[in-house]
Amino acid sequence: MEHFEFLYDLLIVYAVAGLVVFAFQRMHIPPVVGLLVAGLVVGPSGLGLVGDQERVQLLAEVGVVVLLFTIGLEFSLSRLKTLGREMLAIGVPQVVLCVAVPTLATRWYLGAWGPALFVGMLVAMSSTAVVLKILIERGEVGTPHGKIAVAVLLLQDLLVMVFMLAVPLLSPDASEGGWEGVLGQLGLGIGVVFGILIGSQFVIPPILLRVVQTRNRELFLIFIFLFCIGMATLTAWAGLSLALGAFLAGLAISESEYAHQTLSEVLPFRDTLSSLFFVSVGMLLDLEFLATHLPLVMATVAAILALKFLAVAVPSWLVGYPMRTGTLAGLSLAQIGEFSFVLAGRGMDAGLLNSDDYQAFLASAVLSMALTPILIAFGPAASSGLERIPAVQRLSEKRRSRRQVDEPDLPAESIGDHVIIAGFGVAGRNLSRVLQGVDIPYVILEMNPDSVRRLRGQGQPIFYGDCTQAAVLEHAGIERAKMLVVVISDPAATRRAVRMSRFLNPKLYIVARVHDIEDIDELRRLGADEVIPENFVTSIELFDRVLVEYQVPRNLILDLIDRVRSDQYQVLRSSRPVRLDMPFSLTEGAAVESCLIPERSPAAGQTIAELRLRTLSGATILAIRRGSTDLVNPDPEIRLKGGDVVVVFGERSQLDLAFALLAPETDLPPPQARHHSLP
Repeated sequence: MEHFEFLYDLLIVYAVAGLVVFAFQRMHIPPVVGLLVAGLVVGPSGLGLVGDQERVQLLAEVGVVVLLFTIGLEFSLSRLKTLGREMLAIGVPQVVLCVAVPTLATRWYLGAWGPALFVGMLVAMSSTAVVLKILIERGEVGTPHGKIAVAVLLLQDLLVMVFMLAVPLLSPDASEGGWEGVLGQLGLGIGVVFGILIGSQFVIPPILLRVVQTRNRELFLIFIFLFCIGMATLTAWAGLSLALGAFLAGLAISESEYAHQTLSEVLPFRDTLSSLFFVSVGMLLDLEFLATHLPLVMATVAAILALKFLAVAVPSWLVGYPMRTGTLAGLSLAQIGEFSFVLAGRGMDAGLLNSDDYQAFLASAVLSMALTPILIAFGPAASSGLERIPAVQRLSEKRRSRRQVDEPDLPAESIGDHVIIAGFGVAGRNLSRVLQGVDIPYVILEMNPDSVRRLRGQGQPIFYGDCTQAAVLEHAGIERAKMLVVVISDPAATRRAVRMSRFLNPKLYIVARVHDIEDIDELRRLGADEVIPENFVTSIELFDRVLVEYQVPRNLILDLIDRVRSDQYQVLRSSRPVRLDMPFSLTEGAAVESCLIPERSPAAGQTIAELRLRTLSGATILAIRRGSTDLVNPDPEIRLKGGDVVVVFGERSQLDLAFALLAPETDLPPPQARHHSLP
């Protein structure tokens, strides 16, 4: 009967979670927030639909283990290298500020440095799940502020393990039981961690290789879970957390050739079980506490949002990123993260938080996560408002003037009719190579200061600047330019750049790249002459390759591509299918085959005209391979030689007759023909 009650509780949890997440999805609210609200609904302070919360929380703990295992799988040294500068210059100050300020602010209230420092660690974390989902949906992961957000989140995910290791040292029991015992326990934990890492290098790979060689998917999945849970159990035995062992297990596999397959196998379990964790957190939220302490919670949320915004925005500005980039990055990371819930649970067990403090944290964290979509959507307007403040304008001018001391001005008299390339990603680099090859002048605007410094040393005409700013565009010679090509990943910045450029130069020809086809009409209204959606450029390349493989005539493929481009992609936007009218149809038995002509073949020494292959067999010679040379559509007067490979087209019966003429069976070595059936 108890098992039935537990299954009933799970049924209720997943049913309510599904309904709430579905409703929130329609309102463009992240699923994590929906799961927290679902937990609030089914919990004791809501409708009280779940009777056995402890079992649900136990299953949620397994979800945390799987979640940390996948984080370890996705963590790699290569990603660390590409984002190293942002992690050090922006991520480290963000963590230091977000830990230090709450620690100093709550020391007087909590009465000890340990709990105060623990509060700072809770505040320092941001939500990887919420932020990345919103940035992916908005197509902003590749933008400068998206890159900053990913770098800071990656550093925070790595520091989760450090914070978990620090919890026993901050506990009040640490001083009572003596530091010797705590340090001894910590030393044991560190020894276990090193043992896991060493064993993962020398013991696990051979075993995993043997498992993979069996080609048994079930055995592979069983071993992965055995490894994950085994490492988690080992770290828990050493006095550390289950999550730490799971993270190390994922990290051990992340650099192997089995990482991608492992991640694909584990993802369904992660999404299913980790959702229970967020529901369980929502179940712990006390609505009565929230109602009676609403002013305290709202003030805490406001303080957290302000601190976390400044902790990211200010270092971004100081590093050299524009006001807009720092503002958007700061607003993206202003919430409390999901791993803070994991830390908070550890803190409760260690006596670092009492029940009231825990409830205040839960309420503040849930509200900050719920406000994240609104803050990110408000980002462009907030950055525009900041840039209109006189003090900010003066500061921006000083920074621009300092940068321009090291950047020579454009030769106003000599450059003209040039192309301004806004953004220097893959598309910008390829365009610059083409323009350089045909001797067309160009200027590049880029907001990554490292790229600007490196490429300027290589002789590229690149300048640091935001293409949405009039002063930057004027510095790039927008009045004299013939064309502007906007290939940045920020949709909002693309719209602003097009509008500003059209205002500064009404005769300018503007080409803009967009992520989605829905942005075409708005950009054309703002002044773009040509709008190219990158997903449809890819689709054109795809259907070109597919139709070629199916032997669709090249002129019909080119006609379709022209139709797609000429009507601004309306052909592919419409629901009616685009049809190709084939001018002919091939019979089912038609084929293309090749035949090796032996030295003693009667065809050797004859011309194609003398051979009369078409008249005698009905087959047609399409090409001749002679050594390393291909003779396509050969002239009838070409004389065949022994050793030539002749490519022949025809029906099956016609090919049999042709081979009898080209290579009689008595003289032909074992056939090496290649068959290509046509539709």
